[in-house]
Amino acid sequence: MAETETLNLIQKLAKIRAISDVVAKEKRGYNYSYADITSILAKITAGMKKYGVSLIPQIVPGTSHVEQFVTSNTKFTKTGEAYESKTSEMLVTADMVFKWVDDTNPEDFIEVPWFVTGSQGDPSQALGSGLTYCTRYFLCNYFQIAQADSDVDAYRSKQKEAEVSEDKAIAEEIISQFDGIIRKFLADNPGKADDVKNFVKRYVKNGNYLAIKEPALAADLLEKFNEKFIKGE
Repeated sequence: MAETETLNLIQKLAKIRAISDVVAKEKRGYNYSYADITSILAKITAGMKKYGVSLIPQIVPGTSHVEQFVTSNTKFTKTGEAYESKTSEMLVTADMVFKWVDDTNPEDFIEVPWFVTGSQGDPSQALGSGLTYCTRYFLCNYFQIAQADSDVDAYRSKQKEAEVSEDKAIAEEIISQFDGIIRKFLADNPGKADDVKNFVKRYVKNGNYLAIKEPALAADLLEKFNEKFIKGE
């Protein structure tokens, strides 16, 4: 059975998130940089296709609202005379729902309430730009996609450093607990020192368990030691 057939929708979305962790800010507008919607969708849609997931954006009926507003700016003619320049735009707002659906099991779906707002000279253009922005924002927020300023590799390097540091701290905490247990056990059972030494060497070649940096390995060592030497007594 294929992996995608054994995963539920939440598990599939977690897989998609794992391959969509960061995109570069390649576009500029209104004095700030942002990630292009196509860059975001390229990563996410690849994962959606692989794991069989669809995203359906829906505007909630009866919630759309269109309002005209006028902005005024002071400008100057070539001769230096000031005048007021007025611009009319349309503001469109509406409630939305983004619906994730498992293609292999359509009854397995997740609905996420959202909101769209956009402004342009034309209502349809305002809605279109608003949908583009809110979709980008929704996907980045839902998948916790980081938008690196330019150097994606540098961001991933920092992210990896943080993960390694966190794993090291967790492993050290587990090993500290294990160290206390093993010292007490050997104090009560000095004749089993060789058995303990040989057991630990199955996890660390030189027997120096204090050097373990992987949380999973540390946790497994602690669990198996308790099963063999503590609970087995």
